Amino acid sequence: MKLWKKLLITVAVLVLIGAGFIGFGLFKAGKAYTEKIEPEMKRYVRMTPKDQDEYVVSRLTDLYGLFYAKDETGQGEMVRKAINSDPAIRQAGIEWGRSVCANIVKDSKEISATLTDAEKEKYKREAENLDEKGERFQQEMRRVVPKK
Repeated sequence: MKLWKKLLITVAVLVLIGAGFIGFGLFKAGKAYTEKIEPEMKRYVRMTPKDQDEYVVSRLTDLYGLFYAKDETGQGEMVRKAINSDPAIRQAGIEWGRSVCANIVKDSKEISATLTDAEKEKYKREAENLDEKGERFQQEMRRVVPKK
């Protein structure tokens, strides 16, 4: 068998294996969504705005806690304190987090089916400008955790 045929077969096998890993990853992500995220978002839409803000802040601190779990410089603790105490960081984080949650809610047919038209419009407005809200939050976070 010629070398180019062997290479072609090897590439084809690698592509199939890669497609399998991608498919498995998507399956796991879908499973995680239906088991964890969707039930939380069902509870989220029934919370008061104040409770939604606290939910978002708690998830932000959890996320940064995981991100800095093995950080020995103390930056993780600075980030958690900043999210809880710095009004600009807290507000930017709430706006971004609410926008993320609103995107999940508005894109979920099952959750959206339980909402009134006014609630659907509210989540649609909150979901707008997700990237800009995320960038604003990151700018605020850079004050606490400068780039390396």
